[in-house]
Amino acid sequence: MAKVIFKSDGKEVEVPDGTPLVQVAEDNGASITFSCKAGVCVSCLCNINKGMENLNEKTENEKATLEGFGAKPNQRLACQVVIQKGEVEIENP
Repeated sequence: MAKVIFKSDGKEVEVPDGTPLVQVAEDNGASITFSCKAGVCVSCLCNINKGMENLNEKTENEKATLEGFGAKPNQRLACQVVIQKGEVEIENP
């Protein structure tokens, strides 16, 4: 089981390994905003405070979107993230 900490919301949730972050956020009322869910609008940009190594690799689409937006190295698009294992702490930018 993986653990997701939504720092901005003060919530901690245990989820099965391989769960998409968008599903975890929506199921638990996290304050991450989702719009397109395709990795192009940047509405779900979030900071990964810890546990980046526990996430899936960025897709080429996500890399291009983050680069075009000028995102920081610790930022990911929540709609593209899959929690692979371990603990991950997420915070709204």
